[in-house]
Amino acid sequence: MGFAFVQISDHHLRASEALLTYGYSPAWAFRAVLRHIAENVADQIDFIVTTGDLVHAGTDEEYQTVRQMMQFQPVSAAPGPQRITFEGLTDFPFYCLPGNHDPRQAFYRNLFPLSTAAEQMNVAFEHQGVQFVCLDWGADNKAVATTEMLEFLKGALQAPIPTILFMHHHVVPIGSRWLDDFIADDVQKFWDLVAGVDTHRQKVLGVFCGHTHASYETQVAGVPVFGVRSTTFQFALQDERLFCLRPPHYRLVTIEDGSHGVHLETKIFEVPL
Repeated sequence: MGFAFVQISDHHLRASEALLTYGYSPAWAFRAVLRHIAENVADQIDFIVTTGDLVHAGTDEEYQTVRQMMQFQPVSAAPGPQRITFEGLTDFPFYCLPGNHDPRQAFYRNLFPLSTAAEQMNVAFEHQGVQFVCLDWGADNKAVATTEMLEFLKGALQAPIPTILFMHHHVVPIGSRWLDDFIADDVQKFWDLVAGVDTHRQKVLGVFCGHTHASYETQVAGVPVFGVRSTTFQFALQDERLFCLRPPHYRLVTIEDGSHGVHLETKIFEVPL
């Protein structure tokens, strides 16, 4: 076993590439990030996954602009892979999770017409012997650990293969009071499932989140947890809400099967604008 993928997140794309968000051009930055991926790591990776907030207002017009811009081909049920031809990537596998800026009905209608729309997108897929579990903490800024999501996770963790968890909302404090207020009040129920059993600790390779627009890496009970800086505007990591501009990031994740079992390594790439 050995493969790699890229995580990107929080793009806030608009109904026109010319539209700005808080004075920032999300389409310009998004193009730059995908072009950097194409030029530097595309030959190493099997797919790209975005962990939410593909668009800003959640309108059909925004999703249609994204589809046209990326030559987006909806060939699979949620979460994909769909296919994109964009900024040097040709017919490239692309997985999508919804964020709090992605209304579920519009998200499904425009990106996954082969799937039945649902209030939450709790789904899983397998790639080269690794299970990828996509969890949906809801469409609000603040996450909610619903019974539906927790039951789905509990069942998925019974699979006898290594598992990676994708989600939009973050599940660990990152040192910003207003952002950390968005963590689910009952997030411990999630961690009880993920980290409460020794065998789970050994086979959950990592948890990958969006939402905070920030890159970080930490651990909970031995399980690595990762965030990635958005391709759009950033937030300063302080107690009050403050926008700032930093170069966007993407995260390269490599999965290898070594003498001590399957493990992952990650590397952050910073994209100059």
